[in-house]
Amino acid sequence: MKRILIADDDESIRWVLRKTVTGMGFAADLAADGEQALALLGKNTYAAAFVDVRMPGMEGIEVLERVEARKSPTRFFIMTAVRRPDVAARSTRAGAAEFITKPFDLSGIEELLRTVAQEASSRESPFRPEEREDGSSTRIVGKSRVLLEVFQKIGKVADSDATILLLGERGVGKEMIARCIHDLGSRTGPFVAVNIPAIPRDLQEVELFGHEKMAFTGADDAREGKLAATQDGTLFLDEIGDTPLDLQPKLLRVLQEREYTPLGSNQTRRFRGRIIAATNRNLRKMVADGRFREDLFDRLNVFPLRVPSLAERKEDIPLLADHFLRKYCAILSRPPRSFSKEAVEELSARSWKGNVRELENFVQRLAVLSQGKLLRRDDVARELARAEGTLETSSAPMEQLVEERIREFLRRLGPALDSETALHDLFVRQVERPLVKVILEATAGNQIRAAAILGIHRNTLRKKVAELGLAPKARKRKGA
Repeated sequence: MKRILIADDDESIRWVLRKTVTGMGFAADLAADGEQALALLGKNTYAAAFVDVRMPGMEGIEVLERVEARKSPTRFFIMTAVRRPDVAARSTRAGAAEFITKPFDLSGIEELLRTVAQEASSRESPFRPEEREDGSSTRIVGKSRVLLEVFQKIGKVADSDATILLLGERGVGKEMIARCIHDLGSRTGPFVAVNIPAIPRDLQEVELFGHEKMAFTGADDAREGKLAATQDGTLFLDEIGDTPLDLQPKLLRVLQEREYTPLGSNQTRRFRGRIIAATNRNLRKMVADGRFREDLFDRLNVFPLRVPSLAERKEDIPLLADHFLRKYCAILSRPPRSFSKEAVEELSARSWKGNVRELENFVQRLAVLSQGKLLRRDDVARELARAEGTLETSSAPMEQLVEERIREFLRRLGPALDSETALHDLFVRQVERPLVKVILEATAGNQIRAAAILGIHRNTLRKKVAELGLAPKARKRKGA
């Protein structure tokens, strides 16, 4: 029997929680202060622990810190009557899975315990990749063939001064690839990233080339641009396809002559850096349409490198998901979590149209919202359905689908819920009717076979068919 620790100096709280815990099939151990709680945690293994913040001697948060709750398999729930953001933040950093304010709703406690029970009985095992990157690593994560082919090409060009054009869909990680090229090369200067459409149109030239003092109204001092900041480094021009036509000749000069002129100056300056550009647009088509200079395209297209989409490297999804989960649990001061093998399969089966960026954002949301330390298939399927604004019926469990529909129904009822007296019969009928209907369709109306499949007597089925309005309508005879 799984054990739950209840640590609170209020005897009435301990009594209520003990009754709730034991009533749901757990064994309960009680502690009246922090020292007792710490001693019990040192002796026993607990599925979960309810710990009050303010207790005699040692406070609850100190208990969590002393037992290193962030690394513990025990799920810690911090309780307090003080609704202070700083206390909630400290609790989370110490490893609390939930922050419960008093007076608490017992239905909420029961929901937490149901989650603990599901975790304890889950047959899903943690996903553990053979090799893991450090959560803080900035390296590209993956080992798919298409990704390795990209890095083979990078190895050939990293040490050269050749201009590189990264091509690929949004969210595939073009900037990360550019940073890797810079890191693998021999340049000693900085990596400077410029997202062209993110800069207001009237500031793009100044941002890139810099300006002299009094070059325009308000220019009280001279300012260096991104080109000057990139000396002996790498200038990454993201979304190069969005460069305005009147700015394109000036970029062409940088690529062709390796020089530029700041705004308001009559002196040229040498550019001693490397340029890597990236786009998700079809530049050849833009050239044909007159929206991009052909000579600039030729100068950029010295070494084109296509970055594969996530759909082309699905085998990397488990490694990416594991990496992002550990990364954001650390950044957000959440207890360490891991995916189950089944949860990773669920992630791998999905089509990530936003590529790596969409997967990263989704895993970050899971790191914030999830409760358990093992994220299971149901957790992933449920959050995917919420992200899409609808339940994913192909993967969500039947019980979850029904539960979501009931919750939606009750939300719509609102205060009128108290006047309802027959919801049980209503929902049983709504589930029973489509069940009988589908089975009858599957058996071509053969009630003997349908009754056997449903596990009921055929007379019972015949009665239900009539009650549920499923009896086939009598055909009208010709001429009648």
